[in-house]
Amino acid sequence: MIRKIILSAVIATATVAGLTATPSTVEAASPGVFDRHGVRFEVQVRHRGHWDTYGTYRDRDEARRVVRMLERQGKDARIEVERDRW
Repeated sequence: MIRKIILSAVIATATVAGLTATPSTVEAASPGVFDRHGVRFEVQVRHRGHWDTYGTYRDRDEARRVVRMLERQGKDARIEVERDRW
């Protein structure tokens, strides 16, 4: 009987500690917000000896996905980073 009470108290304490620590852990694990305002990732595809713009994306991950998709289709693709001037 006493073991069940002690075990319940330990589990309850661990649960409460886990719930209160979760937001701070998430904030610590997430990278800081980096302002990518003014940065665009342009996906280009080689077409008849020159590079055509396939699409423009706000983040590098989406541009990489598109490049991989185009390369799986047998096309030559690259990413160009464009930064706006002040």
